[in-house]
Amino acid sequence: MVGPFLLALTGLVLFILLNIILSLSDLMVDRGIGMLTLLRLVLLKMPSLLVIAIPMSALFATFLGLGRLAHDREIVALESIGIPLRRILLPLVLAAIVIGAADFAIYNWAVPASEHAYQQELRSVIFRQGVPRITANAFFKGADNQFFYIRRYDEAEGMLHDVHIYDTTGTLFPHADSRVTLITAKTGQWTGESWELVDGNAYGFDGEGLLAYSGTFARLSIPLDQSVEQVLSRSRTPAEMGIAELVDRIAGARATGQRADEYIVEAHLKAALPLATLVFVLFGGTVSLVFSPRSRSAGIVLGMLLVGLFQGALWWTQTLGRRGAIDPALAAWIPDLVFGGLGIVLFLRVDRLANRDLWSRLRAKVAWFSIVGIAAVLLGLLSLPAVGTGPIL
Repeated sequence: MVGPFLLALTGLVLFILLNIILSLSDLMVDRGIGMLTLLRLVLLKMPSLLVIAIPMSALFATFLGLGRLAHDREIVALESIGIPLRRILLPLVLAAIVIGAADFAIYNWAVPASEHAYQQELRSVIFRQGVPRITANAFFKGADNQFFYIRRYDEAEGMLHDVHIYDTTGTLFPHADSRVTLITAKTGQWTGESWELVDGNAYGFDGEGLLAYSGTFARLSIPLDQSVEQVLSRSRTPAEMGIAELVDRIAGARATGQRADEYIVEAHLKAALPLATLVFVLFGGTVSLVFSPRSRSAGIVLGMLLVGLFQGALWWTQTLGRRGAIDPALAAWIPDLVFGGLGIVLFLRVDRLANRDLWSRLRAKVAWFSIVGIAAVLLGLLSLPAVGTGPIL
């Protein structure tokens, strides 16, 4: 099974790399980047590609390996000496656990560093001739355990809008005389040496989390050794963080009363996405054993359909979770729970299902399944504007 896995992994990585290179082709023309810069961007993106490609490769390797065994009648030979199909699948399940653990390690230790370096390199290329464009809803950590949140930054005027600061040092607003200080301001401005906040409020909390101070200020100066552009351009997205940093960001966001849905979804994806390797092998291996003896192409077609459905469901639930439409923790696990639960049921009944002529029955209902599938896809596409669009992985 190692050979088919490596073959599928290589093919999928090359396919995804080709798409990335094509997406960067505009930068090559507009910004004049050379081949070495393009190669560096591609190499930095490689760990992120592996996280996606490994579960899919395990699925296609399962279909290729079991399909070959079925074609050579080796599965029939194993069954003839009393070996059940579930036992044939067990080595694949164990291999999927090992591969999933490797995928987990890549996702949590290699991807954050490489993705951060990739984003930094990409920003340096895009903004080579100008100041970086600061996005909205930026959340970052300052010095001495001070956390900052800015809903919007106006580059033209240098204005900050809806600023929230979570300070555990007590140095930003000493009048509160509290262990934790929460500072909010409607507007602010970068003067070159400090941030000048206007029309704000300050809340002090004691060690037990009780409100100990509440006051307002007309103007508050916060000295900083870096500009807004410098701070925010280095702020890390959830994809650039490991689980430990995501947990810290979630705690910081909750402490300041901000939404942490994106961080929660990403934190759970760190475990849910590698687990997809086991889900794919469990589900795909069972389907392959049921259909491959009757049709070698059926397993491959169903495998591609499974990947498409899983990716679509993952994209959809992530979008809903990041926007707070559903529980963000559950959003990352729904595809694993649905397909994994179905895979367990099929795994437990694979010997009984393989002895039935399911292929003939399903073939008679292909038209019905096609109509239902097309209707579901169209319904999903029509519903997309309600929750927004955008790439997830």
